[in-house]
Amino acid sequence: MPAPMTKVQIIGPKPQLEAVLGQLYDLSIVQLSPAGEETALALAPPGDELARTARAHELQLLIAQIDGLLALAEAPARTDEAVRRVPPDEVEHTVRAELLELTPRVDALNTRIDDLRTEAAVLPRYLEPLRLLLPLIPELSKLDESALNALQLDTIVLVLNTSDDAVTETLRTALRELLGDRFALVATKVAHDAVGCVIVVPHESAEPVRALLGRERVRSLRLPAAYERLSFRGAVAALERRLGEAPRELADARAELHGLLAPRVHEWRARRDTLQAELEQIEAIDHVGETGRAFVVVGWTPRSALPRLRDALERSAGGQLVLEPLPGDGREPPVLMTNLAAARPFEFLVRLFDLPRSGSFDPTLLMALFLPLMVGVMVGDVVYGLLLLGLALFVLRRFGPGSPAVRDLSRVFVAGAIWAVVFGFLFGEALGDVGRKLGLPALWLYRGGPDAVEPLLVFSLGLGAAHVLLGILLGLWQSARVRRRGELLERIGSLVALTGVFVLAGVAAGPLGGGAAIPAAAAIVIGLGLLVVPRGAMGLIMGPLEFVGTLGNVLSYLRVGAVGLASTYLALVANQLGELGPLWLGLLIATFFHVLNLALASFSPMIQALRLHYVEFFSKFYEGGGKPFRAFGDRSAA
Repeated sequence: MPAPMTKVQIIGPKPQLEAVLGQLYDLSIVQLSPAGEETALALAPPGDELARTARAHELQLLIAQIDGLLALAEAPARTDEAVRRVPPDEVEHTVRAELLELTPRVDALNTRIDDLRTEAAVLPRYLEPLRLLLPLIPELSKLDESALNALQLDTIVLVLNTSDDAVTETLRTALRELLGDRFALVATKVAHDAVGCVIVVPHESAEPVRALLGRERVRSLRLPAAYERLSFRGAVAALERRLGEAPRELADARAELHGLLAPRVHEWRARRDTLQAELEQIEAIDHVGETGRAFVVVGWTPRSALPRLRDALERSAGGQLVLEPLPGDGREPPVLMTNLAAARPFEFLVRLFDLPRSGSFDPTLLMALFLPLMVGVMVGDVVYGLLLLGLALFVLRRFGPGSPAVRDLSRVFVAGAIWAVVFGFLFGEALGDVGRKLGLPALWLYRGGPDAVEPLLVFSLGLGAAHVLLGILLGLWQSARVRRRGELLERIGSLVALTGVFVLAGVAAGPLGGGAAIPAAAAIVIGLGLLVVPRGAMGLIMGPLEFVGTLGNVLSYLRVGAVGLASTYLALVANQLGELGPLWLGLLIATFFHVLNLALASFSPMIQALRLHYVEFFSKFYEGGGKPFRAFGDRSAA
């Protein structure tokens, strides 16, 4: 069940407002509500809004700057490590001083890193075309800068961003009009959409040619200025040398930046937390109401935390505060899910569907009981279960500390893998029939045998019947608690009719005597009647359809046995194929199919079990739409 919540109001003298908000922030057990919305209290909004807004903007800017430095240090803005709480005045002074000192150095290093990244990404685009052009003009490639200067020649290298060879001829015509025959042009395709060109001209004609290229709006990729005046051979050598130097310089710049920032990360986190706390307390003032001399804070807190809240406020304020519960006003309280430690990882899966409404039934504990069991039935292999257990524990240890969702999901898989090992012993399976061949007994039944299908499917139907009936009983209890009579009659009808069907099935199968058939048929008729009556005329159609849907829900659990049988027979096929051909080939084939089966076992049973819970089970009682409880000062959900 979601924790019972109590709406409270805290009244005190205005000078103590900041201290009270700081106390509530540290306690992190109250979700603030806008006091102005409590019409019965007739409160005015707090004053000094402009000053609060200006201060909030200052804090947001400082926090953003700290976040930027933490990002450059490749450190998250928040971690679970303990940080030293620093006085706010000291924090702001220290942060501003450090920013004044560090910003120029950090900006210079960051610019250097960006420039080096750009060079590493862009220079190969120039070098590759040059390497393709080099063999086309062997005489020119042998000349260095001094030889070109002696010959009074300049080289212009560019890449035309086009796949049209006619552009080269157009360029040649324009050069001929400008220089006559006093130039040389060599071109070749260097990519599917690019043509590389080398133009050799007298030194005095180089600038007019560059001006011509700009005037003609030739879409080209020209060499950077540092390489443009070099010879063809010199440009290639300089580009190759620079590409070799850039990664080392980039690593050195990153190391220098990290060395500058990393030693300060822990203190920055502490200062950020202090600034964030002040910012949230400033923003919380918007939820406060005022009278002439007093303030009023309204919020929700778990009923179990009410004594702790009262004691903390009395100790800090010396009896100047009043804490009292507010009567219900029909508004939906926020939802705080409280479960046993073993069931908490499954809260993630319940929230994935929807958060239960306040006062409704929380199915987390039932999901923790049934979902791993269903996964275990479907996998049902000792070796597969142990491998999945090892994989889940590895993911939990490697990735769990940094991600609550991964941590919870890994623990769910751990529970499913343990049940897979248990059912592996019950079925006598280890890599299919390998365990059986090695003497592993089936404590219940061997799924690979000819007589296993019927009892396995009967077990699946029994599991489905129990699960669906439990859902209907929970829905019955919930409807009775909130006094929804029509819904209560429908759920009683479903329960009675479904019970009648199960009894008839027992009569047909033989365990029950024929004398139970008439009461069972009567139960079905009565149940259908209860399904029809609350809906009026439409019930004549909707009632039977509802009952057929409930029967379909039970039959859906056949997938538990079907998926398990599919896994067993795939393992058997893997083993049979492994016995064919040479030993090495058989082991390779068997390993491939077992890995495939293990991959399927790692997600398919979980998906099927979740589907059975969300569709077949939750539909009988679950009421979603709850709003999560977010305590003021709790950063875990931020």
